Amino acid sequence: MDQGINRRGFLKLSAAGSAVLATGSGLALLTGCSSNDGPATGYKHFRQQDVDLLTPLVGAVLGSALSDAGATAEDGMKAFDDLLDGGMPGTRGALFQVLDLMQLGAARWYITGSWASFADQSDDELQQTLANWSASERSLSRMAFKGLTQPIVMAWYVTPEAGRTTGYPGPPVVGSGTASA
Repeated sequence: MDQGINRRGFLKLSAAGSAVLATGSGLALLTGCSSNDGPATGYKHFRQQDVDLLTPLVGAVLGSALSDAGATAEDGMKAFDDLLDGGMPGTRGALFQVLDLMQLGAARWYITGSWASFADQSDDELQQTLANWSASERSLSRMAFKGLTQPIVMAWYVTPEAGRTTGYPGPPVVGSGTASA
């Protein structure tokens, strides 16, 4: 059964992805896009340019999950930042390389299919960008999509506010009601 990618294809993809990320990160360094002024105010890991880039994306990815919990995209960003706190430094480094790459219009176009920054897109345009990005034929685009959207969703649904909106009552409380034999 053909899984779509073999070992040789995976190695080529890895080499190409590394080259694109290295080139983009290098360009970002040269243009000043990846200057590291430290975390933005109120964040442990995200820099201000990351907050500006990701906040509209978090709102679009989580959509009604935020409003169901009475939360905002900024709350989703804080949850994502908290998730990074438990991540390995190498994983955080790879995420920040992708974020630096996404700061460049040409790289953002190649990865997402849209030149416009997420903040410059209407809600409908951002939903269309997400739909096109998730259906991209380029492996690097799909990896970047999953690498950003899956942690956003995971970070949100481990928060108590979001957990209550799913209907899950939570773990059993010891000593609450029935006794086991």
